[in-house]
Amino acid sequence: METEIFNLFLKQGGYAVLFVWLLWTTMKTNKEREANYQAVIEKNQVVIETQAQAFSTLAQDVNEIKQIIVQENK
Repeated sequence: METEIFNLFLKQGGYAVLFVWLLWTTMKTNKEREANYQAVIEKNQVVIETQAQAFSTLAQDVNEIKQIIVQENK
């Protein structure tokens, strides 16, 4: 009986080690991927802020042009 339990543990022990190794490497890879995603998101936020400022300036320019056109048509 003890021999059977020991043999069963040896057979399943390899799978347990493989599972733990696979889980650890997967978690490590996911952590690295998440860090890369966060870096990309931060870069995108900078680009979005720059574009928002440019659109704000563009909107002001369009309003000024509208006012000039309206004044000329009066």
